[in-house]
Amino acid sequence: MKTFVSAHKLVQITILIVIGIVINRLLADLAIHFELPLYLDSVGTVVVAVIGGFSPGAIVGFLTNFIGGFVDSSTFYYGTINVMIAVCAGIAARRGAFHKITRLPMLLGMLMILSIPCSVLSYFLFDFKIAENVVTPIATALHESGLPVLLSQILADFCTEIPDKSISIIVAYVLIRLTPRWFAKAFDSVSGRSHEDRYRSKNEIHTLKAQVTALLFVSSFALAVVATAVAYKTYSEAEIHETTLLAESVNRLVSDAIQNADSATLHEYIHDLKGKHPRILTITPGMHETGKWDVSIVCTEAPNPVCTKFSLAAIRISVVLFCTKIFSTLFGLLLAIVFTAILIANRKVVYPIHEMTLEMDNFAYDSSRGRRESINQIKGLEVVTGNEIENLHSAIIKAVEEIDLYINKSEYQAASIAALQTNIITVLGDMVENRDETTGGHVRRTAAYAELIARELKDRGKEPEIDDAFISTIAVAAPLHDIGKINISDVILNKPGKLTDEEFAEMKKHTVYGRDMLVRASKNLGETAYLKMAKEIAYSHHEWWDGSRGYPERLKGKDIPLSARIMAVADVYDALVSERPYKKAFSVDEAIRIITEESGTHFDPEVVNAFVKNRETVEQIMKTKFED
Repeated sequence: MKTFVSAHKLVQITILIVIGIVINRLLADLAIHFELPLYLDSVGTVVVAVIGGFSPGAIVGFLTNFIGGFVDSSTFYYGTINVMIAVCAGIAARRGAFHKITRLPMLLGMLMILSIPCSVLSYFLFDFKIAENVVTPIATALHESGLPVLLSQILADFCTEIPDKSISIIVAYVLIRLTPRWFAKAFDSVSGRSHEDRYRSKNEIHTLKAQVTALLFVSSFALAVVATAVAYKTYSEAEIHETTLLAESVNRLVSDAIQNADSATLHEYIHDLKGKHPRILTITPGMHETGKWDVSIVCTEAPNPVCTKFSLAAIRISVVLFCTKIFSTLFGLLLAIVFTAILIANRKVVYPIHEMTLEMDNFAYDSSRGRRESINQIKGLEVVTGNEIENLHSAIIKAVEEIDLYINKSEYQAASIAALQTNIITVLGDMVENRDETTGGHVRRTAAYAELIARELKDRGKEPEIDDAFISTIAVAAPLHDIGKINISDVILNKPGKLTDEEFAEMKKHTVYGRDMLVRASKNLGETAYLKMAKEIAYSHHEWWDGSRGYPERLKGKDIPLSARIMAVADVYDALVSERPYKKAFSVDEAIRIITEESGTHFDPEVVNAFVKNRETVEQIMKTKFED
């Protein structure tokens, strides 16, 4: 049974996440303890993403940085980067990067590209200055050589990330290889590995999984952007308002100081105020100025006019830094939530629907046993979702069981109709036969011979057109091979002696009469396989293989329909071994000898070989099943 929701599996996922976090923090602390110029904080993220899939990996990445933020606050804001590392590792794993060590550079390349947004994030987080982390000495040296701060940060991060991520990937590869197969296999359904191959056989672009993933990603990004925009607006207004109030307070202090201090003391007092409040650019007693786009002027008139100029650019930088932290933290959290939601959506919606769809696509409608097996497969999907999907599963089970019941009834009715049809045809053949007082049991024996020959030809693979349908059809059509005799006079049909030339010419017309009767039947009843074959047999079963003496058209070789070639052997053999007023019955040996001698002239050699090979069965048919 395939279970889509299991408390046991949730416990397994939790254990895997804890292991990943422990690996990340342990290696990161070791790097700090030994003062290594490395981070080593993403090994567990990669391991969990490869074994457990995107969702557990993303959760490990975010929680690792969340926990690390209690020690180093700047670490907290890199949670988004560690989440994206999980995404890259998951993608690389799906593409076979961890099957061979030589494929690992695929993941390394992806992580090097990811280091660029990481450098940009550092640039914003550290107030557009060199980041204070393990790359600080390298970035500082590059900046002092004349490179811009951002470019210095990117290049320094590259110099550190290449060895850091290379070591991390190799360590992760070793840990994954050392992981017991049973442990990794337990997460096949969680990671989606057990479903991916079957998804690839469908249209990947429009799968429900892709649509759900895209919707959640777009929604989370939009939410992060909107939240950041609101934070920017609210925080910038609050900062400007707070700084304006500060400027007004400074103006009042300076205005009071003008009355009570000399110019030197006043200048020193103003200098001290500017030092305490870095956003204040100038404090100017008695002057009125106009603000510009990057500065704001706050002036008071009494008791003494004072204007304070403060920097709007500094406020904007502070707001951008704040919003960067908000966006990075929120987007990382949302990504972790999104991947968790995807995990839940996959297990409660996507995978159950996919499995049900797959079973319905493979439903075996062609046999009762196949239908029962398919129904049991659908029942075996333990869809315990607690929502409409579970109801859908129950409805599908009910529907396929009703379909099976309906098909069984239809097959029973079809079999009954087919049996009735066969009996009618046999009775019709018997009616013709009963007019010929010398051919008792002929139609039944010849039908059995024809079926026997057809089956042997199929088993030997000599005639590609023969299949099970051909065999069952010839068994039904064979009794009508002499249907045309119903139009032949009883005088001719039951004449005890040899027929005259005129009588024989009339007798030969039974092939044409039979064909015409069956053509009319086809027009009334519609063309069917057995009527089509019955026409071939009735019209051509007296043709000769070499075309020398057959009738009515003297067809030759494979121009004679296969069904008629088979019927020719069956018909002549039964005539040879049957007693007639004008002759005694031949022995089986004598009849087989005559049939064999005429192979290649009267009869198709392959048909003769198939007949002769089953001599014992032929004799059994003669003696028991259809004994006169």
